[in-house]
Amino acid sequence: MVKTQYNEQHMGAAYGPYGQMTQAPQAETMRIDDVIVRTVALVGATFVAAMLTWGMFVSGDESQLGLAGLLMMVGSVVGIGIMIFSMFKPITNPFVAFAYAIGQGFILGGVSAIFEAQFEGIVVNALLGTVLVFAGMLALYKFRILKNSPMFTKVIVGAGFGIAGLLLVNFVASLFSVNLGLFATPGGDPTTLQWIIAIALTLWAAFSFILDFDMIEYSAANGAPKKYAWAGAFGLTAGLIFLYWNLLRLLSYFQGE
Repeated sequence: MVKTQYNEQHMGAAYGPYGQMTQAPQAETMRIDDVIVRTVALVGATFVAAMLTWGMFVSGDESQLGLAGLLMMVGSVVGIGIMIFSMFKPITNPFVAFAYAIGQGFILGGVSAIFEAQFEGIVVNALLGTVLVFAGMLALYKFRILKNSPMFTKVIVGAGFGIAGLLLVNFVASLFSVNLGLFATPGGDPTTLQWIIAIALTLWAAFSFILDFDMIEYSAANGAPKKYAWAGAFGLTAGLIFLYWNLLRLLSYFQGE
């Protein structure tokens, strides 16, 4: 996972320090439209990859299930590697951005199929929730109801590093079949701690968009090189994926009670 979420997740460092993005460009400068086009392309790649592993799971063919599991494992490794890299350097290479989007799509498709088989309609609700939360945060930022600030940035980025560490530790523990009790199994009875973690991660995913919007707007207004449009698109895509993951988990908690 990622923002894998992400979730592993974009962790507030997808763009790099402001100073790196506002140097006099050698060629074209980025525009907000450039970020939108690239974000749509990355989200589209994620969706196509998700449909691939989704189809493998619902087919019931054992050979297809094995291939889906392999794709999901590759996607996990690629996603974690790219997310760790993005915490120290902006993702401005489109091939790296698409590798992340496709890898996450492989995981999303398989896991979503498993959740849907247990809780009919949960995937549609999670997708709808993701779109609504994103649109809501965009509106709050657009009308300056929520604004970025140095303190807000420190809180979001600091919490992001903490979340990244938590998810990484949980992932490594799971490889050794160790359950840290941070997340409830689908259909299980979540503990108070698991509810708190799920809600906290969902809120962080939502509020981190304010940081993304501000960085994109600032970069476009101050003449950042066009390649940084990929950094903006990567940040938004990673955020959407991380938000979806956490909404899917949170909805399963409600249905599991």
